[in-house]
Amino acid sequence: MKEQLQRLSAVLLLAGLAFTSYAQQEVRAKGVSEKGFMAINDPVADLKAKTDYSNWRFPVDGIANLTTLDRFVTFLYPDSSVQYVTTESESFYYNWHSVGVAFTPNDPNLELEGDNIALSRYNEYTVDSVYIPYLYVRYVDSTMMDGNMAEVVDTLVVQFFRTDQMDRGQFTNQDNETELFMKPSNWTQARLGSSSPAAEVKIPLRGADSTARPSTAGWSQAPMTIALPEGFTIDSDAAQTDLQFTNAFGFSFTYKPMLENNFGDTMEARDGSPVTNRVNYFGHSFFSNSSIAVQQTEYMNNSWWVPSEIAYEGTQNGWSNSIPGNAYFDDRYVNYAIHFSTSTLSTEEIENTITYGVYPNPISASQTLKADFNLVNADDVTIAIYDILGNKVKEVANGYYTAGEHQIDASITHLTPGMYIYSVKAGNAVSTKKISVVE
Repeated sequence: MKEQLQRLSAVLLLAGLAFTSYAQQEVRAKGVSEKGFMAINDPVADLKAKTDYSNWRFPVDGIANLTTLDRFVTFLYPDSSVQYVTTESESFYYNWHSVGVAFTPNDPNLELEGDNIALSRYNEYTVDSVYIPYLYVRYVDSTMMDGNMAEVVDTLVVQFFRTDQMDRGQFTNQDNETELFMKPSNWTQARLGSSSPAAEVKIPLRGADSTARPSTAGWSQAPMTIALPEGFTIDSDAAQTDLQFTNAFGFSFTYKPMLENNFGDTMEARDGSPVTNRVNYFGHSFFSNSSIAVQQTEYMNNSWWVPSEIAYEGTQNGWSNSIPGNAYFDDRYVNYAIHFSTSTLSTEEIENTITYGVYPNPISASQTLKADFNLVNADDVTIAIYDILGNKVKEVANGYYTAGEHQIDASITHLTPGMYIYSVKAGNAVSTKKISVVE
């Protein structure tokens, strides 16, 4: 079990960027989180074409291959003025207000799930959809407005972030390891989110969107796929000595009810006690890790939450704005997926010697060919392009390279449209692939 004990340390410089080191203490989740059950099938796709790759990524699935996760549901409300009654008849004001995630596709855990296609830090990609399992319980379907009965339409506020709209940070855990995180650069209660997202959509919630009211077994959930604005492209993480995290993507969601509630109105009474003035509420699925800790040291794939102390411009154990999921006593992960596409396909590995990517493919003669490779040990590397008759038409790399990551840009303006072969050789390991030059 990971016991988060963040210690005071100075501001460090990592990857050429300022990463603030935090002195917050461990965070224990307040209130209750209910065991939930899934009543849906997650979206699946495996669409790999010659020129493009697109698929879903489920970060929790990668984590679940490394440790044991417990599934829960928790709920969202814009303020802490509504009550929740537990099965033990304990009443408290609900204190979770917003939730979100940060995602980078080069998380090595993602290689353990799905189609085993791995993206490197150099892959530019476009996000077109995000997916969440959700619950939406309605107790109020209509209200009187201007003398007439009107349908109650609540709202889900969804915000999307690129790297520039998120803060990077790090803290030192009890094992004296540095853990990384990303989260929005700000969160305001009045906005029910960040004041500076890259994009925002508001989704109306009506009766047709509701899920069943909870039974003794828990909550049923439904799938929600949310489309992003067209062209929401995330940059690659350009070759540097260290990671820059320019390839990070994030999103958050917050619930906004149509009706104002009175202080003390009730979300749910799990002990069966009679209540009045029930409210509609929204919830989501998440996983908690009380087993083997998975340290986040080389990538950004954490969730974040906004509890009441922070929503009202305070702090919780030193954390402000929001709390990353890896800073909780038991790591917390939102259950979500993103659907993305890239024309720069994943890297490939040769005999555990070199991992490489040559892209884009296909490529026009006016584009710059990129060759990225990571050597396990220092070695001689040759990358060359041949025509279909076996004649060498372009030498991309030829020399002795140190262990680690390298990126080479090559001009191919002299190549005519057609099919070519590129060869990658590191020491005695060789791989050849087709590459297409188009108009």
